[in-house]
Amino acid sequence: MKISIIGTNGLLAGEIASFCNKGNIKIDAYGRREPSRYFFEEFNQVDLMKDKINIDKISKNDLIIYASGAGIQSNKNDTVESIYNLNAYIPINICNELNQAEFKGTFITFGSYFEIGNNSDSILFTENDVINSMLGQQSNYGISKRLLTKYAASAHLSFKYLHLILPTIYGENEAPHRLIPYTVAALKKKMPVQYTNGEQLRQYLYAGDVPNIIYRLLSLDAEGIYNLSGVETYSIRNIVELIHQFYNTDLSNQVFGEANRTDVIMKNLQLDGKILKSIMPDFKYTKFLDTLKLYDKCF
Repeated sequence: MKISIIGTNGLLAGEIASFCNKGNIKIDAYGRREPSRYFFEEFNQVDLMKDKINIDKISKNDLIIYASGAGIQSNKNDTVESIYNLNAYIPINICNELNQAEFKGTFITFGSYFEIGNNSDSILFTENDVINSMLGQQSNYGISKRLLTKYAASAHLSFKYLHLILPTIYGENEAPHRLIPYTVAALKKKMPVQYTNGEQLRQYLYAGDVPNIIYRLLSLDAEGIYNLSGVETYSIRNIVELIHQFYNTDLSNQVFGEANRTDVIMKNLQLDGKILKSIMPDFKYTKFLDTLKLYDKCF
């Protein structure tokens, strides 16, 4: 098997490519910067906002994974144009061009449970619920991802198309400003911290589990839209508490409510993962507490 990965250095791309390295799967990488965490057979320097992907070239591979995106990381000032292009219009255009090129493999894109919108009810959203959600949105990221998911649900293509809706993915290789590495680093370096009120309820999926799930889906010849819900749900406060317990450190309530984030209004984001779990009931998910020792080694 040979695959193309579009988007080279994000957390998801790195985990998928590292999995491929272990399985001796050949990788063609497409992105602005040469991959730093994994081996590849060929690197193609491409700025998706300026350059076109060589469709004839990637259509010869067995699997194409679109792992590029914009707008999810709060520390980056991505433009509105880049958010909509990278999250929706470009993968949609690639899909249509692959269809015209009579691609015979599998194309994979990713959605996000932030597409759900401003939900505060304690409910699990099925794939159809996510596709049809009309709840208000505070971010262009959520709206752009919603556009791609609606396309994935509607398009009739000549090849297999997998669209995987993700919860919060995490891992020891994620950006240092994100919640878990931010908290771990602060505790180890004895630095002050600030959080939102911590009441947002979120599902957590270890990023290293995603390529294993993809491998299982491909082996099952699956296509369509799947929620990757994982098996663990925590509030932001729960996550911070667990990290403090890991380091046997007291936690002051005064650190909560000091930070502002646009996703606070999205009080409860949970995917219903019954469909995926029904076709791979024996899949062993990585537990959050088991990953803290991996984070600890990074700081």
